[in-house]
Amino acid sequence: MKPSIKIAFNNGVIGAVTPLDTGCFGFVASAVAVVGGFQLDTAYQLKSMKDVAELKLTDSIDNHRLFKTLTEFFDEAGQGTEVWIYGVAKTKKVSEWFTPTNGIAPVENLLNAAQGKIRGLFTVNDSSVAPVVTAGIDDDVLIAAGKAQTLFENYAAVKYAPFFTILEGYAFDGNKVNLPDLKTNNYNSVGILIGDSETRTGATASKGAAVGVLAGRLAAYPVRVNPGKVRNGSLNVQKLFVNDTPVENFDTEALYDKGYITFTTHQSRAGYFVMDDPLACAVDDDYHYLTRRRTINEAFRHSYTALLDFLLDEVPANNDGTIQAVYAKTIESAVVRRIANYMDGDLSRNVEDPKDSGVKCFVDLNQNIVTTSKMEVVVSIRPFGTNRWISVLLGFELTNQ
Repeated sequence: MKPSIKIAFNNGVIGAVTPLDTGCFGFVASAVAVVGGFQLDTAYQLKSMKDVAELKLTDSIDNHRLFKTLTEFFDEAGQGTEVWIYGVAKTKKVSEWFTPTNGIAPVENLLNAAQGKIRGLFTVNDSSVAPVVTAGIDDDVLIAAGKAQTLFENYAAVKYAPFFTILEGYAFDGNKVNLPDLKTNNYNSVGILIGDSETRTGATASKGAAVGVLAGRLAAYPVRVNPGKVRNGSLNVQKLFVNDTPVENFDTEALYDKGYITFTTHQSRAGYFVMDDPLACAVDDDYHYLTRRRTINEAFRHSYTALLDFLLDEVPANNDGTIQAVYAKTIESAVVRRIANYMDGDLSRNVEDPKDSGVKCFVDLNQNIVTTSKMEVVVSIRPFGTNRWISVLLGFELTNQ
């Protein structure tokens, strides 16, 4: 063989999708460390099942639920979609994952490792702690929901990186009447999912939910898109159950009426769909739906980035200490431009008005910046509506000849 240079093409690194920054999520899971591979209390960035294999994570008894979740996520979102994982000892309950110890909660380690990229957290519970079911689901679920909401509020205020959390309706006993009504809570960044791709009993008995399926569907589309949008097709999963009952035979509408995220089927359409995306708060809360929460979270991030350039800036003032109009306009334009550019397509605009960006920013010129050193800025965005209920009046038409 003559002297030569051999160069091989490495494949499978980029993946088959165009990743969306808004679809970067994290899974926090009860798990067991693998010798020479996946370790607990450590954040990992993955982009394909090849990365999962390199961590020596397999469909073992110890890590079946995490492996299943990742498989379903990539099946739905596509290889190449970025996701982060973080394993927690099975001796801990989910509420403990959101409980600060020495000032930091375990899930914050994942959020911090991803440097603010993570837009949503999904829990994969396989704890060795027996669930206590007194109102249809494990009591710890609502405890975790409250703590997740508190963490969201604190993290957004300090790190300027808001996120949402999806918990499993863990150990749901099948009694829809006993379930707590989530709409009585004020957890507008937390959702609870009921329904799984595995049955409650059997070889791989599951008390959890198909969070990988939901996360994958959310990651595949922009923030404005409801995960249940029928036009986007059915979910890439063969079967979904509520406990041992196929979704199509369970009254999942009753779960939805109490504020839970769940699955459904549609007459004349094959496969399964997400029913809708409610969060654990009142219906009249602006962020009752996950699409709204995701949209406003992105606007939050971009408002911060745009305004950071003006922090500790010299502000031109009028004789009475108020802000000069030209400077105020500069700030307003910077915020509108940032949000409009980075959220292009995710905001509702008047297509007949080329100047309508779906964003408004207002700086009150009457603020005395010299005296207070404080500037108040109002930012508003216009979201899309959603066809949740369509009413049709159908009848015959007869015309006199």
